[in-house]
Amino acid sequence: MDMSAVSTADSSSLALAVDFSQLNSQLEEEKGLAERLREQSKLLDRSYRRLSSHLNRMHSLPASSLLHELLQPTQPMFAEVREQVAGLAQMIPPHRYYQWNQTFDWQIKNLCSCAALAFFLATGKLLDKQGAQDVLGISSSYSDRLLLSTEDYLLSLTLVTNELSRLAVTSVTLGDFLTPMALSRFVKDLHAGFQLLNLKNNELRRRFDSIKYDVKKIEEVVYDITLRGLIPAQPVQGAQRTPGLRDDYTDEEIRQVMHLLTTQK
Repeated sequence: MDMSAVSTADSSSLALAVDFSQLNSQLEEEKGLAERLREQSKLLDRSYRRLSSHLNRMHSLPASSLLHELLQPTQPMFAEVREQVAGLAQMIPPHRYYQWNQTFDWQIKNLCSCAALAFFLATGKLLDKQGAQDVLGISSSYSDRLLLSTEDYLLSLTLVTNELSRLAVTSVTLGDFLTPMALSRFVKDLHAGFQLLNLKNNELRRRFDSIKYDVKKIEEVVYDITLRGLIPAQPVQGAQRTPGLRDDYTDEEIRQVMHLLTTQK
């Protein structure tokens, strides 16, 4: 027997065993990380459900109550979200975001939609991407581990328009005929913005198509109340505006809303 051949075979087997031992350790480590990320995602999902349930009260509150009764109670909720997001970011290894983002990306999108909806109800304006990151606590200090992608931000806006099309209907049942007008202007402007994007045949394109139906639904509400003479053809000078859906907030007022959404109570 050629002893050198036996020795070579033994060395090869030993090296192979060492390689698979290392791979097994890496596999167990990744399994553990995946489980921890899933658990953290569940916390984010619970926070989203809590926020969504609270914001759903907009359908039964007069517009004049939205700022105080709807927005202010979200301050501790978003503060909790920021703590959870920070915990999530600490779990993700540097430069491995795209390996793990499918574990939590829908939770981030849903929470972003809550932030954008709350901001709109308080100011009548669109929350930009940087503002959304500030509300959710997605800091640039860990951008190599966690981020709010442009696509996820845009997807979250399509969720907002779905809620606003419903609000157009429920506000009328409360005798508020001005809110649908404000919603119509906002959603049309948002739809026009999406039309400027070069969208491919993917999820974002499909969700963009849903905005068309939201625009149509709100337009039908506006047409109906206009036809019934429930709103004046021209704004009456000095008429009271709907506080929660004004579009003439000063920069200082908008900063105050952002301060409320991004700070601990």
